[in-house]
Amino acid sequence: MPLLNRQRYTLLLVSAGAFLFLLFYLPISMVLKGAFISDSGSFSFKNITNLLGSPYNQRIILFTIVQALLSTIFAILLGLPGAWIIATKNFPGKNILKGISAVPFVLPSILVVLGFVIFFGNNGFLNRIIMGITKQTDPPLKILYSMKAIILAHGFYNFPIVLRIVASLWEKLDPTITRAAESLGAGKTKVFFTITLPQIVPAILASAALIFVFCFTSFAVILVLGGGPSFTTIEVEIYRLARISLNMDAAAALAIVGIFITLIFVYLNVHFQADMTHHDQIKQNSEMYKKNKKTSPALRSAIAVYILILVLLIAAPVLSVIVKSFIKTSGGYKYLTFAAYMEILGQSRGNFGLPVYQAIINSLTFAFYSVIISIILGTAISYILRSGNKISKYLDTLFMLPVSVSSIILGLGYLKTVSSLNISLEGSSLLIIFAHSVIAFPFVTRSVKPVLDKIKPNLLYAALSLGQRPFKVFTEIELPLIKSAIFAGGAFAFAISIGEMNATILLADKNTLTIPIMIYRLIGAYNFTAACALGTVLIVITGLSFILMDYFGSHN
Repeated sequence: MPLLNRQRYTLLLVSAGAFLFLLFYLPISMVLKGAFISDSGSFSFKNITNLLGSPYNQRIILFTIVQALLSTIFAILLGLPGAWIIATKNFPGKNILKGISAVPFVLPSILVVLGFVIFFGNNGFLNRIIMGITKQTDPPLKILYSMKAIILAHGFYNFPIVLRIVASLWEKLDPTITRAAESLGAGKTKVFFTITLPQIVPAILASAALIFVFCFTSFAVILVLGGGPSFTTIEVEIYRLARISLNMDAAAALAIVGIFITLIFVYLNVHFQADMTHHDQIKQNSEMYKKNKKTSPALRSAIAVYILILVLLIAAPVLSVIVKSFIKTSGGYKYLTFAAYMEILGQSRGNFGLPVYQAIINSLTFAFYSVIISIILGTAISYILRSGNKISKYLDTLFMLPVSVSSIILGLGYLKTVSSLNISLEGSSLLIIFAHSVIAFPFVTRSVKPVLDKIKPNLLYAALSLGQRPFKVFTEIELPLIKSAIFAGGAFAFAISIGEMNATILLADKNTLTIPIMIYRLIGAYNFTAACALGTVLIVITGLSFILMDYFGSHN
């Protein structure tokens, strides 16, 4: 197990490959196949040509690209100052800034949507504060259900990608080059544009490509904050065609277009990340250089304002959800109450099909099994990729492909597969668990593999040469070393599963509804207080998952 021989390597490769073939590649191929089958059952490009020739679909494709580009630009503009601060400055609260920037990574998208509605809505906290100060009667900030809302939400959700990727490269650049230019009389602006910027461009472009993919495949943000047909994207239209119109072939053809565009930007991300390695110069004196640089009072004020804006964007919507869940308005007065929690935990939500507490149980159950599958699969793939043979880089691409394919398309693939096989699994818990596992396991692999690569083979060979069995070497040497990474990956897998909505909304029936879908339905019913209460439950569950995973990863 520690150093895979051919037999163990083959066993892991076949097992992981079979899992991914059945639960990812086969469903995706069913989607692709449907796009090339005519009404008569013969091979044809008719579905795709009809789609591309339709002005309605052209508008959807164009809008999807435009909103993704604008959202990417906004996220980059929002994240670059933070990357500069983290990479070049030492100041109290720097770790807090890093921690705050990680919050959007673990927040389910439906919570982001809910937080933006409660905080930035016409009757939201921000408008009411401004109206109270200015004595206006109309809300001054009308953001929701517009392109502005989509870009703002996407920027909030994705700017940490820029901050982390760019800062990780920026702080490793050789500071002696910058100091030499400054000593020769070059101004800070000239030094930045001629020396620093060319070195960090690969990181900026890599993060931009990744953000574009996330914004392009965004679903919940568009579905709720878009507010109408004029803001329909490819993902939303695929859902409408598959779930409402039951036009699977048209949905498949649109999915082809989405996959093609997404793969272009996934390739660009991989390409620019490879370029980053050429600029990865770790210098021991970089931290000393930061300490020696003085920050002017004006610059310190600008940094404080930036951090305040980030806190407003990140903390305010989340806190608004929590506060709103305890507020009840009656007779023009507001009261603190637990009524919303009593409502969601003790009653059925009208025509939603099951009590809300059952949706909580469903989500926890799906997440539990998804974490187990994701940890086993993700760790096994880490060992396969660790082998370092000639095909490892190709296997890495094949195993990580689920990251680049929308979960809406994955859910559509599951529906087409069970339909073509005449299997009655629609609404099955099993399909949802498998979908969540496929979506989550790459995060386990990305967490475990870097740690696994750092284990020196000589240590393992020494244990084997002393007569230890491979399994014992794994359990007593390797497992303790990678345990924290496994638990970290498991925490992300749990958060992804419990907050997943895209595939679940296609696969779930009235008995397998989850917390995100129930929140979406409560928002649709304008019961924002109950939605906030359920959102607060989701925040607590997600937060506890990371706390518990961190505890067990550190203490066991």
